[in-house]
Amino acid sequence: MSQRPVSTDPATPTPFTRRRVLTASAAAAGAFALASGGSAWAAAAPTQRFEAETRTGRRAPGAVAEPTVVVRWNQATMDAILGRYQAVGNRFGPATVNARILAIVHNCIYDAWACYDRIASGTRFGGALRRPRAERTLDNKNEAVSYAAHLALLEFFPEYKVAIDSMLSSLGYDPALTSPRRYSPAWIGRRTAQAVLDHRHGDGANQLGTPPYADTTGYQPKNPPQTAGAFDPSIVVAPEHWTPLIVGGKLQKYLTPQFAVMEPFALSRPDQFTVAAPPAYPSVRMTAAIEELLDISANLTDEQKCVAEFWLNDDVTPPGAQQMWGRFVSARDGHDIDQDAKLFFGLNMAECDAAIGSWAVKLDHDFARPSTLIPYDQRGRQVTAWGGPGRGTVTMDGVDWQAYVAVPPFPATVSGHSTFSGAASEFLRRFTGTDAFGDSFRFKAGTSTVEPGLTPRTDVVLTWPTFTEAAHQAGISRVYGGMHWSFDNEPGIEMGHRIGEVVYRRAMHYFNGC
Repeated sequence: MSQRPVSTDPATPTPFTRRRVLTASAAAAGAFALASGGSAWAAAAPTQRFEAETRTGRRAPGAVAEPTVVVRWNQATMDAILGRYQAVGNRFGPATVNARILAIVHNCIYDAWACYDRIASGTRFGGALRRPRAERTLDNKNEAVSYAAHLALLEFFPEYKVAIDSMLSSLGYDPALTSPRRYSPAWIGRRTAQAVLDHRHGDGANQLGTPPYADTTGYQPKNPPQTAGAFDPSIVVAPEHWTPLIVGGKLQKYLTPQFAVMEPFALSRPDQFTVAAPPAYPSVRMTAAIEELLDISANLTDEQKCVAEFWLNDDVTPPGAQQMWGRFVSARDGHDIDQDAKLFFGLNMAECDAAIGSWAVKLDHDFARPSTLIPYDQRGRQVTAWGGPGRGTVTMDGVDWQAYVAVPPFPATVSGHSTFSGAASEFLRRFTGTDAFGDSFRFKAGTSTVEPGLTPRTDVVLTWPTFTEAAHQAGISRVYGGMHWSFDNEPGIEMGHRIGEVVYRRAMHYFNGC
């Protein structure tokens, strides 16, 4: 089947929605497609050849025509993550839990693959299960990796068993094979994956808790909840600390504070890297930070709105954007399974350690988001700011100030999104040997979900020549959107770079069999 033409001009419109499910030829069938409002999954029909899973939907010239099984299982994991939280109507997926799931799935994949490499060591068995040279074939690698990913996905998404089994079947393997021949690829995949899963049950995330991932720190907010859109300054106890919101009748709860003490992959401890404390409140520095966000809000451009909404990631869920970076690199550079097993392992270990590191800072500082501190500080004053969807810039009582985008349920400092992005960009820069990225996205006129039909007035093209620039745009998006302070962003990106570096070095030890 022929592939439809794809433009290489970043400013040329392409028929793409922000989240494309992978499609494949008959030889590469097996990705998932979201069905009936997110409540079920079905195997995607093999309707066309693969194109790089990117925000533009384009494939770099000369890239391989088919994705590796690593890419296909990566997309399947993202589809399952999205399906679960969209099925219950949540705007945001749990970034920490998502990062951990992706890290564990790709740890399982990597450890299975490493058994068929000449020098690589697995994280649980080292080189003890290394197969002889004659068995190190692509077919065996694909089979071992697929059985490992299948077992991991069943661990995290038992409600999607039919679809997960269907995916394994579409790749030519038997999901009912639970007792494979010893040292066969299926046995290797299941054995290594189970060892990773067993180890992770005790990593401090409380995956097996009731409910899963329940807080184990005993955290209690210092402020009573505030109803979004009806801020009451009279009940504020400690304005500089985080305040849970009531959004649509649902009370926010601090998302997984225990990740602040979870076992990391490469960090020596969760708080190995940190950032400077937020400014005191009240203070001259804090007043300047508030005035900065008021000024941004009053003068939001269409491009800033597009940046804020694009990186909100409610269609791919953090750290989903970084998975797209990895898939873009895989297709751009024509990766084989050996390269992808390592790339996605390291990338997702960096994302998981970024979650741990940034959550350690959040728990330490417990700092207020602009959505509560600005209304408290500016109450009774007339301010000029964005007035809500379609209203543009208006004059209002400061108590009514609001962020441009929805605000997630955890403290501000440090920005997790900035830390995720910095870690991903650093790992990918080191892994590929270059900072060159090359992806882009056309934000079509009127397609905003914040201001539908109105924003942007004309198409806006977002481009990322380098990984570093992509990370910086992802970070500043949170400031444009009003959910973070500038002192959350740049330090978060820098901390992410430091995390990405130590993860890369640790991963290279495994890749080189040390």
